[in-house]
Amino acid sequence: MKTLFKTLLILGLVMVLASLALGIAAIGLLGDLPGVHLNINGEEVLWHSLDLGEALGAGLGLVIAIGALCLVLPLVLLLGVGLPLLLMLAVLALGAAAVLGLGAVLGSPLLVVGVIIWLLVRDRRPRRAAIPPQAAPMAPSAPSANGPAEPSMST
Repeated sequence: MKTLFKTLLILGLVMVLASLALGIAAIGLLGDLPGVHLNINGEEVLWHSLDLGEALGAGLGLVIAIGALCLVLPLVLLLGVGLPLLLMLAVLALGAAAVLGLGAVLGSPLLVVGVIIWLLVRDRRPRRAAIPPQAAPMAPSAPSANGPAEPSMST
């Protein structure tokens, strides 16, 4: 599971970088075409003639827009799609629990009769546990001819 997550994470990052590169290339190519004009509030914007302040403002605007998309879009999907699905599944689970509870109440006399029949029919002899073969007893080790070794004080 960890390798699948790592693979998907790497593929996602590669896709983000590839789309970023394609977007920058598209802006560069479209800015050089003579028939393409970008108008904001009636003023034509030329990409190659942006000052440093204008470029920083455009970059800041893009960062804010991407941040809003990264925050707002998951919340909209979570609350707009996930929450209704979760509520629907909760209602279905509650209905299934009610049906199973009703089935247990209605089937309890049959369960009691089944338990009584099982108690009457079952084998009452105690089962003998399988006794594992015991290992052969180990022969005692022969005592040493010298006896226990005593410490010696040699210099």
